[in-house]
Amino acid sequence: MKIYSQGDQAIVVSVEKEVTQNTTEDLLALRSYLVEQDYPFITEIVPTESDMMIVYDARSMIKHHHIKSPFQYMKELLQSIKIEVKHGDAVSMPTEIPVYYGGTYGPDLEALLEFYKMDKETFIQLHSQKTYFVSMMGYSPGFPYLTGMNERLYINHTGDTKKYIPAGSVILEGKKSGIVTTDTYGDWIVIGYTPVKLFDPSKEDFTLLKLGDTIRFKATEPESEKIGGTV
Repeated sequence: MKIYSQGDQAIVVSVEKEVTQNTTEDLLALRSYLVEQDYPFITEIVPTESDMMIVYDARSMIKHHHIKSPFQYMKELLQSIKIEVKHGDAVSMPTEIPVYYGGTYGPDLEALLEFYKMDKETFIQLHSQKTYFVSMMGYSPGFPYLTGMNERLYINHTGDTKKYIPAGSVILEGKKSGIVTTDTYGDWIVIGYTPVKLFDPSKEDFTLLKLGDTIRFKATEPESEKIGGTV
């Protein structure tokens, strides 16, 4: 584990390992511990795929808690935390995400199949047979970066041009898959669409998926040719 400063009021814990579900669980356990301790000077905790940034109020630490060196204090605090994570103890069923693959729902799939030299049925099987885990949240509210994709589907390019990408679009990026949660424009490679709403600001728990959750894609036939929130 590597610990280093990020500016004058943040510290980063890097696990320096390959991104795996165990790595994510380790970071979540550390975040849970810090939240439970309710340190008054920690203002924000931001986990990513393989590290976590802890933002702290250095001024408050010096003035109200008589801590002479906030960074050194935070570093020693993090080094002192010992958490034993029993991976796989709390196994839950993956969330099933139906997907309409290809056609108007996945406008980039046909060109992608030519790139892979693969037929559509094989692609769908490879993409949907794996269990993915949410290794990072970002880009837009509730947007899950999904790790666990079959290596045969890794890509090293994006789309040729930027285009309108509606919420619900299932995309590929590098070694990951993802699900767009708000209408946007971009050059992601869009392979399909899900009618499942992953982000709903009208609900108290407004994101369907959270960091560390698991999902499975399921190929489904569309009931309508309309997308963008009307399926």
